[in-house]
Amino acid sequence: MSRLRAPERRLHDAVIIVPGIMGSALKDVESGKQLWGIGRLFEYTARMHAGRLRALGLTEAERAGRTGRIEPTGVLNVAEWMPGFGSAQPYNELVSELRRAAVHRSAVLPFPYDWRLSVEHNGGLLAGQARRHLEAWRQHAAHRHYLDRHPEAGPARLVFVAHSMGGLLVRELVHSGGLRPDIRAVMTVGTPFSGSVNAAVMLNSGKGAPLPLPRTVLRDAARTMPGVYDLLPSYRALDLGTDSRVPTAADLVALGGRRDLVEDSLRRRDGRAGITLPEHSMVVGLGKRTLQSYHMAGDTAVGMEAILDRDPGDHRVLFHPDGRPRRENRKGDGTVYQFAAHLPGAGERPVPVYQEHGALARSRTVIDHACGMLRGLRHPDELGAMLGDGTFDLDAPEWVEPGAPFTIEVSGWDGDFGLSCTAKEVSGLGDVLYPELKPVPGEDGRLAATCVATQPGLYEFEVVGGKEPVTRLVLVLAAERQA
Repeated sequence: MSRLRAPERRLHDAVIIVPGIMGSALKDVESGKQLWGIGRLFEYTARMHAGRLRALGLTEAERAGRTGRIEPTGVLNVAEWMPGFGSAQPYNELVSELRRAAVHRSAVLPFPYDWRLSVEHNGGLLAGQARRHLEAWRQHAAHRHYLDRHPEAGPARLVFVAHSMGGLLVRELVHSGGLRPDIRAVMTVGTPFSGSVNAAVMLNSGKGAPLPLPRTVLRDAARTMPGVYDLLPSYRALDLGTDSRVPTAADLVALGGRRDLVEDSLRRRDGRAGITLPEHSMVVGLGKRTLQSYHMAGDTAVGMEAILDRDPGDHRVLFHPDGRPRRENRKGDGTVYQFAAHLPGAGERPVPVYQEHGALARSRTVIDHACGMLRGLRHPDELGAMLGDGTFDLDAPEWVEPGAPFTIEVSGWDGDFGLSCTAKEVSGLGDVLYPELKPVPGEDGRLAATCVATQPGLYEFEVVGGKEPVTRLVLVLAAERQA
């Protein structure tokens, strides 16, 4: 006896995938040289990597609005790495899965952009592309066929799936007006609506952690990029000892920022206050060691993995009995402090995902949630057990040198399930490591493994055994010894 299966419900909307900062491949138009999204990082010395970063810095002509020297060639399909901001991971799986979930693959459009430029600039480009994509999809034979069968559905609207900075572009599009009535839903994934301390530390010194590069390279490149200024923290991130404040223009200039870029960024930020997103689903990364505030030691910004604790009613700083201010480590996704990924004024309950920032868009939970939007599932509870309620954390260095032993750690392990770890070189070398995780004596829930990678490359560590694999990228690259 055959069983009848109900047809899978699908929405017929036009979908746009908006990647995050570092999530689009970039090339130099004149030379044709690929500057970002290269892959095969194992072939590059620290000096060559530094040369790429220098080439990405904006020229005076670009700052004056004459863009086009560098152009995006697609969303990232290989892993990349930038010190301070960490890893950028490919969007291939998210794109493929959404195309399978849609009425037709042509309904899904990835939107690459030059992430060095301002959110305002790229948001305008996104608005134009969204209009063209929606109009083209409404004329597509698959869309017309869908409406023939479901005339009550009405014409397609827009669904945005936006990772990291991509969510700021969508907010910019909504701010500019015109398209809001055509938007059915927006999903943001680890979007720094209130900024990231990493951007402040990068702007100041380029040495949020020891880097395998000359000290000034990242700092000098970052200071030219309006996109970096758009990621500066807009919450009480500047720790003054017994109080904290939102960094002012003077504070940001003191970090080393250009006054014109600082003022432009603050103008944009203030003009977007109160903007909410239609049918908004917020994915927030949790459980990772994350800079949440910073203090100034002389002229150097020092990132802190904690933030002053405040009374939830009157927001006064809370103190210990001995007079010390209370600080709390609330973590995040390794790049964005968890509450900085909340859109102020949004009523939606966040969807927690325990992955680092770059890996969020590859998470099975995120991909299932995004595909669920195309099946009409709107609330996280509808997605059932796949969202889970937490998992273990994986911590590893941002970078190491070839042949040097280093340690990876797992915390939050409850012992009810076995964990296994592999590390694969993902930029073309093909090396595989098999770290052996062992309990750390005297520390419940903590496991550690010592690793050695003998060859340069970008290694993806994956720990399997929880609700879904947890990953972390580690760059293996010889340090630049010159100042």
